[in-house]
Amino acid sequence: MRKRTLLLATALTTGLLTALPGAATAAPATGPTADFNGDGYGDIAFAAPYARVDGQGMAGYVAVVYGGATGLDPAKRTVVSQNTAGVPGAAEAEDAFGEALALADLNGDGYTDLAAGSPGEDVGDDVDGGSVTVLWGSASGLKNGTTVKDPAASAHDNWGNLLTAGDFDGDGKADLAASAYADPYVIRGGFTTTGTTGVVQRVALPETSYSVDALAAGDTDNDGRSDLALTYRVRLNEDDTGSWSKGAAYLGTATGLDTSLPRPLNGGTSLALGDIDGDGYDEIAIGNVLSKENDHSGSLGGKVVVIRGSEGGPVNGDAPMAELTQDSEGVPGADEADDGFGSAVDIGDIDGDGYGDLAIGVVFEDVGTTEDTGATVLMNGSASGVSRTGARTFTQATAGVPGSAEAMDYFGSDVLLADVTEDGHPEFTITAGFEDEGIGALTTLRGSATGPVTDGARSFGPGSFGQARSYGAFGAGLIG
Repeated sequence: MRKRTLLLATALTTGLLTALPGAATAAPATGPTADFNGDGYGDIAFAAPYARVDGQGMAGYVAVVYGGATGLDPAKRTVVSQNTAGVPGAAEAEDAFGEALALADLNGDGYTDLAAGSPGEDVGDDVDGGSVTVLWGSASGLKNGTTVKDPAASAHDNWGNLLTAGDFDGDGKADLAASAYADPYVIRGGFTTTGTTGVVQRVALPETSYSVDALAAGDTDNDGRSDLALTYRVRLNEDDTGSWSKGAAYLGTATGLDTSLPRPLNGGTSLALGDIDGDGYDEIAIGNVLSKENDHSGSLGGKVVVIRGSEGGPVNGDAPMAELTQDSEGVPGADEADDGFGSAVDIGDIDGDGYGDLAIGVVFEDVGTTEDTGATVLMNGSASGVSRTGARTFTQATAGVPGSAEAMDYFGSDVLLADVTEDGHPEFTITAGFEDEGIGALTTLRGSATGPVTDGARSFGPGSFGQARSYGAFGAGLIG
């Protein structure tokens, strides 16, 4: 079940992760989560939110690659910008279309739809008001779009900077959670192509916050309703000299999210929900790349905390299911300053043993003497939780992985475990967000009963999609 993290423009240009928003849930081992064209094979979606579109810098576009028996093939694709016929708005400078993505069958027609946030969009006289657009699935794939109205446009800017989807009231209609930095909302389904939705619920944070950093959905108490997890940032001092990252989970009920009793979580910059120990309850994996200098809850090289799901929801006591750094037992590598361990997280059963495996991005990992090339770590699930045996590391220096380990590639800036071949073994897809100085690229490794294999591994960038090879963070917001 799935997450998402996105390098912001400042992170791509300076190499500092100032914020890493998170998203929805990843593909289960049986059957696709994302199937935009209804052919029974899982698809993946991603964005190039800072790409130039028709001369407009950082206008952004989103792309879908359709799955099949042989895996992902960039020849089977759809690329959408706000200049695409049937899509609301226009591609304008600094719109950042696709900076946030979420997927669900929002109108109940049997095809997965894709919601795309454009937080830099000017809406009339509202500079950077932001927008959310639903791109509709169909037998021919994604086509046309409909705007999701900002429920409080005058109260905030940057509507759509975070998105995730779930069924928070269990009525069988997909709902959409969207944020405008510190203001998260749930828009209840059903959605229509004319722009109508269900009622809107504001999600009150446990305390005053200046940003929500990550947003994700899953079912932690196995009651058939989605729960919402988020992380947020609070100031420690009025002069902004310190901050604290915190988290909260809200359980779904028959009337929507229960916001009266948020469950405390660890803070962080990326989120994933999925069942690691195979007991039917989703765990919450929280990655935090921030150092103590940037966040009082941070660590040296980054950490990942896994919170156990249960009949009563997430269990976050003094002993979480796992608290992982690169100095932890069974975790490859070494805990070094500013490695970015936990830059992205995802959960999916790649080997088909009934336990969700945990994929972790290590976005600033050095490979040999090459700085900030990036890496990923894949840890096995087990009946007792995250296994401390059998973990594997993949970099662009790993035999069989396409490309080469170059400085500031940021391999591992996003990770995804999603089955696109319908064989019960999710593929492992990885973003290198700053490949070739900010162009970006994707690498996908085939899943198998023994985990990811590099035989037949594929890599593609914007040129494979008929797009210009220019700065854009191609591969951001990876979801499927």
